[in-house]
Amino acid sequence: MRFLPAPMRLILAAAFAATLGAPLHAQVGTPQPGGPPPNRLYPGGEVNMNPAPLDARLPRDDILEVMIKSALMAFNDANLTGNYAVLNARLHPVFREQAPPQRLASTFAAFRTNKVDIAPLLVHRHVLIAPPAIDGEGHLVAKGEFETQPWHVVFDLAWRREGDRWWLWRLNVRVKPPEQQ
Repeated sequence: MRFLPAPMRLILAAAFAATLGAPLHAQVGTPQPGGPPPNRLYPGGEVNMNPAPLDARLPRDDILEVMIKSALMAFNDANLTGNYAVLNARLHPVFREQAPPQRLASTFAAFRTNKVDIAPLLVHRHVLIAPPAIDGEGHLVAKGEFETQPWHVVFDLAWRREGDRWWLWRLNVRVKPPEQQ
């Protein structure tokens, strides 16, 4: 700003100061009595709060991707730290009772003792072996893999819906080293 003449710097400073008190969003549309709140525009683009999925029973692809990666990251963090309490808390309440943290620790001991860290693989997109589906018991099932080299991760996950939340119901993960592919 030093290359600008003093009056221009003063105008720019005043304009900048005026924007500091301005709201960060602008209201679009008129609120309807008893209707949903009006859409709002935010810096960086429009925000859609939980838009309806195409099939009411299945989450959108981007949400399913987050569900898959967050389940696998919780699994990975538990194995790296030896603390399975958070993974246990993410399980459906019925499954949680059947698989306390101590049981999860013994079930996944091989991952821990072999120091398997799948976090670097999760930056890649997963490939689903079959389209996500709701099975006969009402579980959302996602089976797929991360096609990475030299390691290959295969997963079989299922969630059970309780209210407005999907809880992890099944967690099967296989990591294949290069010599087993």
